[in-house]
Amino acid sequence: MNIPVGSLNDGAPSPEGDGPGPTLFRFVRHWSRRWLSPSGLGVDRDNARDVWVTEAVRDRQGAHGASVNEVADELGIDQSGASRLIAQAADRGFLRKEDSPADARRRVLVVTEEGRELLRTAHAWQESVFADLTADWPDRDVRELHRLMRLLVRAQHAAERR
Repeated sequence: MNIPVGSLNDGAPSPEGDGPGPTLFRFVRHWSRRWLSPSGLGVDRDNARDVWVTEAVRDRQGAHGASVNEVADELGIDQSGASRLIAQAADRGFLRKEDSPADARRRVLVVTEEGRELLRTAHAWQESVFADLTADWPDRDVRELHRLMRLLVRAQHAAERR
Protein backbone atom coordinates (compact mmCIF):
# COMPACT_ATOMS: atom_id res chain seq x y z
CA MET A 1 0.00 0.00 0.00
CA ASN A 2 1.47 3.38 -0.99
CA ILE A 3 0.75 5.81 1.83
CA PRO A 4 2.56 9.17 1.88
CA VAL A 5 4.38 9.31 5.19
CA GLY A 6 4.92 13.05 5.50
CA SER A 7 2.89 13.39 8.70
CA LEU A 8 3.28 9.83 9.98
CA ASN A 9 6.77 10.46 11.32
CA ASP A 10 6.24 13.50 13.53
CA GLY A 11 2.61 14.60 13.21
CA ALA A 12 3.50 17.74 11.24
CA PRO A 13 1.66 18.28 7.95
CA SER A 14 3.72 17.55 4.87
CA PRO A 15 4.00 20.03 2.00
CA GLU A 16 1.45 17.89 0.11
CA GLY A 17 -1.28 18.63 2.68
CA ASP A 18 -1.04 15.19 4.26
CA GLY A 19 -1.69 16.34 7.83
CA PRO A 20 -4.20 14.54 10.01
CA GLY A 21 -7.14 16.78 9.01
CA PRO A 22 -6.77 16.36 5.23
CA THR A 23 -6.01 12.66 5.73
CA LEU A 24 -9.25 12.22 7.69
CA PHE A 25 -11.32 13.94 5.01
CA ARG A 26 -9.58 12.03 2.20
CA PHE A 27 -10.40 8.82 4.09
CA VAL A 28 -14.07 9.80 4.44
CA ARG A 29 -14.35 10.82 0.77
CA HIS A 30 -12.68 7.62 -0.37
CA TRP A 31 -15.00 5.31 1.56
CA SER A 32 -18.20 7.26 1.00
CA ARG A 33 -17.63 7.12 -2.76
CA ARG A 34 -17.07 3.38 -2.66
CA TRP A 35 -19.89 2.60 -0.25
CA LEU A 36 -22.51 4.61 -2.13
CA SER A 37 -21.24 4.15 -5.69
CA PRO A 38 -23.08 1.72 -7.99
CA SER A 39 -19.99 -0.35 -8.67
CA GLY A 40 -17.98 0.27 -5.51
CA LEU A 41 -16.86 -2.89 -3.77
CA GLY A 42 -19.80 -4.84 -5.16
CA VAL A 43 -22.34 -2.89 -3.10
CA ASP A 44 -25.71 -2.06 -4.62
CA ARG A 45 -26.45 1.67 -4.18
CA ASP A 46 -30.03 1.09 -2.97
CA ASN A 47 -28.85 -1.59 -0.54
CA ALA A 48 -26.20 0.79 0.80
CA ARG A 49 -28.85 3.47 1.36
CA ASP A 50 -31.07 0.94 3.13
CA VAL A 51 -28.19 0.04 5.45
CA TRP A 52 -27.43 3.71 6.03
CA VAL A 53 -30.98 4.65 7.05
CA THR A 54 -31.63 1.41 8.96
CA GLU A 55 -28.50 2.00 11.05
CA ALA A 56 -29.65 5.56 11.73
CA VAL A 57 -33.05 4.34 12.95
CA ARG A 58 -31.40 1.64 15.08
CA ASP A 59 -29.06 4.21 16.63
CA ARG A 60 -31.89 6.64 17.41
CA GLN A 61 -34.90 4.42 18.15
CA GLY A 62 -34.21 3.75 21.82
CA ALA A 63 -37.18 2.17 23.62
CA HIS A 64 -39.82 4.27 21.84
CA GLY A 65 -38.82 4.45 18.17
CA ALA A 66 -37.17 7.20 16.14
CA SER A 67 -38.76 10.22 14.49
CA VAL A 68 -38.04 11.27 10.92
CA ASN A 69 -36.34 14.39 12.28
CA GLU A 70 -34.06 12.30 14.51
CA VAL A 71 -33.11 10.11 11.55
CA ALA A 72 -32.45 13.17 9.38
CA ASP A 73 -30.24 14.57 12.13
CA GLU A 74 -28.36 11.28 12.47
CA LEU A 75 -27.75 11.16 8.71
CA GLY A 76 -26.90 14.85 8.42
CA ILE A 77 -29.51 15.43 5.70
CA ASP A 78 -32.79 17.34 5.44
CA GLN A 79 -36.13 15.87 6.51
CA SER A 80 -37.39 15.34 2.95
CA GLY A 81 -34.27 13.37 1.99
CA ALA A 82 -34.59 11.26 5.14
CA SER A 83 -38.28 10.67 4.39
CA ARG A 84 -37.45 9.29 0.94
CA LEU A 85 -34.79 6.95 2.34
CA ILE A 86 -37.15 5.84 5.12
CA ALA A 87 -39.98 5.19 2.66
CA GLN A 88 -37.73 3.00 0.50
CA ALA A 89 -36.41 1.01 3.48
CA ALA A 90 -39.95 0.61 4.86
CA ASP A 91 -41.23 -0.57 1.46
CA ARG A 92 -38.48 -3.20 1.46
CA GLY A 93 -39.44 -4.35 4.95
CA PHE A 94 -36.39 -3.06 6.86
CA LEU A 95 -38.27 -0.41 8.85
CA ARG A 96 -41.77 -0.18 10.25
CA LYS A 97 -43.82 2.87 11.21
CA GLU A 98 -45.75 2.58 14.47
CA ASP A 99 -47.80 4.79 16.74
CA SER A 100 -45.56 6.35 19.36
CA PRO A 101 -46.04 4.73 22.78
CA ALA A 102 -45.42 8.16 24.32
CA ASP A 103 -47.82 10.13 22.06
CA ALA A 104 -50.43 8.34 19.93
CA ARG A 105 -50.60 11.37 17.59
CA ARG A 106 -47.00 10.70 16.48
CA ARG A 107 -45.59 7.94 14.29
CA VAL A 108 -42.16 6.52 15.00
CA LEU A 109 -39.80 4.22 13.15
CA VAL A 110 -38.44 0.91 14.35
CA VAL A 111 -36.12 -1.64 12.77
CA THR A 112 -37.83 -4.87 11.74
CA GLU A 113 -36.35 -8.36 11.93
CA GLU A 114 -35.56 -8.03 8.19
CA GLY A 115 -33.77 -4.79 8.99
CA ARG A 116 -31.74 -6.45 11.74
CA GLU A 117 -30.78 -9.19 9.27
CA LEU A 118 -29.79 -6.54 6.71
CA LEU A 119 -27.50 -4.96 9.31
CA ARG A 120 -26.01 -8.31 10.36
CA THR A 121 -25.17 -9.03 6.71
CA ALA A 122 -23.80 -5.53 6.12
CA HIS A 123 -21.68 -5.64 9.27
CA ALA A 124 -20.25 -9.04 8.31
CA TRP A 125 -19.31 -7.58 4.91
CA GLN A 126 -17.79 -4.50 6.60
CA GLU A 127 -15.74 -6.76 8.89
CA SER A 128 -14.47 -8.72 5.89
CA VAL A 129 -13.43 -5.53 4.07
CA PHE A 130 -11.57 -4.33 7.17
CA ALA A 131 -9.92 -7.74 7.62
CA ASP A 132 -8.82 -7.78 3.97
CA LEU A 133 -7.38 -4.26 4.17
CA THR A 134 -5.42 -5.02 7.32
CA ALA A 135 -4.55 -8.66 6.59
CA ASP A 136 -0.80 -8.03 6.54
CA TRP A 137 -0.81 -5.71 9.58
CA PRO A 138 0.35 -6.80 13.03
CA ASP A 139 -2.60 -7.62 15.31
CA ARG A 140 -1.66 -4.84 17.73
CA ASP A 141 -1.87 -2.26 14.90
CA VAL A 142 -5.30 -3.53 13.84
CA ARG A 143 -6.55 -3.33 17.44
CA GLU A 144 -5.03 0.14 17.83
CA LEU A 145 -6.65 1.43 14.63
CA HIS A 146 -10.00 0.07 15.79
CA ARG A 147 -9.57 1.68 19.22
CA LEU A 148 -8.64 5.03 17.68
CA MET A 149 -11.55 4.94 15.21
CA ARG A 150 -13.97 4.31 18.11
CA LEU A 151 -12.38 7.20 20.00
CA LEU A 152 -12.78 9.47 16.97
CA VAL A 153 -16.45 8.51 16.58
CA ARG A 154 -17.12 9.17 20.29
CA ALA A 155 -15.41 12.56 20.03
CA GLN A 156 -17.52 13.47 17.01
CA HIS A 157 -20.75 12.48 18.79
CA ALA A 158 -19.73 14.52 21.84
CA ALA A 159 -18.96 17.56 19.63
CA GLU A 160 -22.39 17.27 17.96
CA ARG A 161 -24.13 17.34 21.36
CA ARG A 162 -22.43 20.58 22.41
